[in-house]
Amino acid sequence: MMMNQNKIKHAVKSAISLSILSVALAGCGSDGKDGEDGKPGEIAVNINDVTAVKTEVDLASYDDVSGTLTVDFYLTNLNGVAVTGLEELTDPLRLSFGRMGTRAEAFLPYDIVDSDGNSVTVSSRGDGERDIWLSYRNKSKDDLVTGTDNWRPNRNCPDGEQCLEYLGAGKYRITAPEVINTQGLDYGYDATQVQGIYLMTYGAGANKVKNVEAYYWEPATERPVSSPKSVLENQTCTSCHIGDEHIRHGNYGNTADGCLFCHTDYTQYAGTGIDDEGNEINFTIDGSIKGLAHAIHTGATESDRRDMAKFGTVIGNAAKNPVFGYKYDRAAQIDEDGNPLKPLNYPAVTASCESCHVQYTETEETLPESVTVHALDWFKDMDADSCQSCHGDYHYGGRTTTDDTGVSYVGCVDCHSSTDGNTRGGAFRHFAGHEKDSRESAIEAGKLIETLYSNIVWNTDTSELSFTVNLMMGEQAVTNAHTPRVSVYANAVDATQPDAFLASRPSATVTPNADGSFAVTVDATGTSYTLPALADAINNGADLALSASFSACFKNKESTLVELDTEGNCSGILSANAATTEFLKLDGSQGAERASAVSYDNCTSCHNNDMVVRRGAPHYRNADLHTCAQCHEAGDYNSMIVRVHGTFGKAHGREDVQPLVDTKTCSACHDDSNYSLENARSTPMRWNRKDETFSSPQAGVCASCHVSESYQDSAKINSTKSHIESMGGIVAGTHEDAQMANETCLTCHNAEKVAENHMLK
Repeated sequence: MMMNQNKIKHAVKSAISLSILSVALAGCGSDGKDGEDGKPGEIAVNINDVTAVKTEVDLASYDDVSGTLTVDFYLTNLNGVAVTGLEELTDPLRLSFGRMGTRAEAFLPYDIVDSDGNSVTVSSRGDGERDIWLSYRNKSKDDLVTGTDNWRPNRNCPDGEQCLEYLGAGKYRITAPEVINTQGLDYGYDATQVQGIYLMTYGAGANKVKNVEAYYWEPATERPVSSPKSVLENQTCTSCHIGDEHIRHGNYGNTADGCLFCHTDYTQYAGTGIDDEGNEINFTIDGSIKGLAHAIHTGATESDRRDMAKFGTVIGNAAKNPVFGYKYDRAAQIDEDGNPLKPLNYPAVTASCESCHVQYTETEETLPESVTVHALDWFKDMDADSCQSCHGDYHYGGRTTTDDTGVSYVGCVDCHSSTDGNTRGGAFRHFAGHEKDSRESAIEAGKLIETLYSNIVWNTDTSELSFTVNLMMGEQAVTNAHTPRVSVYANAVDATQPDAFLASRPSATVTPNADGSFAVTVDATGTSYTLPALADAINNGADLALSASFSACFKNKESTLVELDTEGNCSGILSANAATTEFLKLDGSQGAERASAVSYDNCTSCHNNDMVVRRGAPHYRNADLHTCAQCHEAGDYNSMIVRVHGTFGKAHGREDVQPLVDTKTCSACHDDSNYSLENARSTPMRWNRKDETFSSPQAGVCASCHVSESYQDSAKINSTKSHIESMGGIVAGTHEDAQMANETCLTCHNAEKVAENHMLK
């Protein structure tokens, strides 16, 4: 009780003391007008404390009188909070500066030895004028312009001046005096052209953050404009090079703009090599982005594809093409065991220009929104350098002409074009089916053939399926006189839930008819590949899935059919075609199409229409995923998902493919969320054809990557397999066990969780 009395006494004393103090303060009176409230402190984070940044250029301008470039930009973290302290760092920025112009402005005369042995100067180009990007800051070496010299505040700012200052609220200003230096090229600032900068935040702060931004403007208004020259859609590159870390200079942003600012059309490098006789070979490398892209992809072409389309003579001849032979041919750069030092992983035919470029049939009005009219230049045969970046000096690559104005460089396009009555063809020589009066690529012509099915008959007594196949190229029939062999595959899908082929792949007999068509009979009783017989599926009301595969004979350099000789051999070029799968009901009407978790367009964005090449010829082309699945789902091969994911070191599981594709990025092949287990098939999938094992549907999807030595170490493989099996899944069991499995993977691993775990959102 005493303690409580003491607390009350202390409280009373404190209250009396506060009252006295209050009266005393009141007696002091006012000292005048109260001051204004201070401004709120800036909400910001220091550059050393962020892990990612983004920039937004607010304004860029150039003063032609003082020669000064000024750039105002905002720097924030990914949540939009201002980032401070950039101006205090030693070397935080790179800046490229340039404009649109013409190729003639950047042309450098060069000397050659003519046919009489005299040294003459080539003073101009005669292969056509083109718009190009010109850098205001070139760098040079060995009398060659070797790219763009990026402006950097620590290196290029004059002593005593402040070239990077902080303006507040996350806004910075770059002031770059005397910024233009074209290294002797005869062009300068031109206010009538679109100007542009490429701003790189480069390894800034404690966490070495990086960011890039391209910004273009018209000097007359100083207002921003879109990229003035976009030749390729950005996804053309990133559909194969998945992620910044999977492309050269990915830290520069993995954008077409970034490549173009540095690797200008006139960039060149000096190269040397040693031939088989020990002689030093000197050559010049096209350092433009088109030159490098062509050369690098050509040099990385897969081994099997090098046996196609005269690769060894028109590209791989080091004497004619030293840039390829001594610089970029990865097959020639080997280790002590004879293995390539760098992967041969370019998965498309080198001659397929449309793998990267827009279709030749497109016009300015039909171009994708993300490209400019310059995207159409590739098939105009106005740039001999583009040809030489693949072919070298294979056939008059360095050709010149002489007139009253002097010696002019015209190169191979002087003959190889499809204009002005010239029929030898340049760009159009690389494919078939165009409407130009020009040579074509006969090996591509097979893609022009269409497959038609008719007269379908199902005999329930004999379990035999029969139908007629017509191969047509326009109005012309492709008969057994043009094709040495036709193969046909038949299967079935559930008419209401068509998510997989239902039957073992049956054998089919193809017989030529007198009218040029082909009669096909299928024995539907076979169960050679563990799955049920086709007859069972058809009798249960399933729809048909029909695919054909063949090669046709064409005249060289044309898409004209040629008849085989008396021995059945083709005197011209055999062009393969694996037709797309047709889904039909027994009455010939449209059937249910097999569902697929992947869009075939995503496959062709890297592989183009040839998809797979074996032994120097297309294994399957002009097909679709259903055609592939005729063997990889219904035959004795591993299922599509196991094969494509590369569970056993094939396809995307190949070690040399890993530098291209980030395996956790499902969106590289899948659209939206169709990679999710909700879309798993309803039937077992073949896990390993060597031991006849199968996976349950959901388990197989996950196990194809997570129970694979291509992607995981042994410890993770074992624990993942145990986890799957504890949830009722079958990874590698019998077909019956996989069919009867009561797997519960989807309970936890729904689409949202899969996306979260694979960092897709």
